[in-house]
Amino acid sequence: MSKNLEFNINLYNDGEMLFNILKVFIRDYKDSKWPHEIERITFARELFKKALDTYEEGIKADENRIQEGFYTDADIKIVKEMRGRYDYWKKKYEELVG
Repeated sequence: MSKNLEFNINLYNDGEMLFNILKVFIRDYKDSKWPHEIERITFARELFKKALDTYEEGIKADENRIQEGFYTDADIKIVKEMRGRYDYWKKKYEELVG
């Protein structure tokens, strides 16, 4: 009955906003002692990690296509920018979760 409750976020277009929201939430509530907030922080950390892993998979797929010779100069620039964003957010994640 409730199979159509999936929600997708395009990490290329909206990843910066998603990562920012998760970063702020984790940072602001990481010292909370309230069980419901601890549960939310755990979910936010898992979501952040899953989004990072998905973003990296996409970058690696694009990098593989480039290595196979299927690219333009614009593709190389986009993948380089994506790699830079990924590295930034991975560092932020590691700072947040220790």
